[in-house]
Amino acid sequence: MSSLDGVDLFSSGPHTIRPGAWEHQVQRRSFPGLDGELAIHLGRRSRVIVQTGRLQASTAEDLASRIAAIEQHCDGGLHCLVDGQNHSFAQVILETFELAGPLARGRGFWCDYTIRYRQLP
Repeated sequence: MSSLDGVDLFSSGPHTIRPGAWEHQVQRRSFPGLDGELAIHLGRRSRVIVQTGRLQASTAEDLASRIAAIEQHCDGGLHCLVDGQNHSFAQVILETFELAGPLARGRGFWCDYTIRYRQLP
């Protein structure tokens, strides 16, 4: 079960969480009389985590409240994301939450979404 800050927000539909590679910053310097260049490693920086999936609910109001609960986490604060395999991603910032289109109706209501997190080292 995936969760954000211990709250189950994503179990209503299938979803995938894909962590990207950690970014590293390197400063390159060159000096007169030195062949090549000097690379100074400045350390590990943040990485992007992308989550895609589908939110589902029996009524439009339930789906809207689920969307509002996710949007409350788009506050610039640090959160803890746990994926379905129980991998924990601490110190994540929910940067964007986008719906892929309007709410659709079938057996209930649903919408596809994309969330972009930034994890700090």
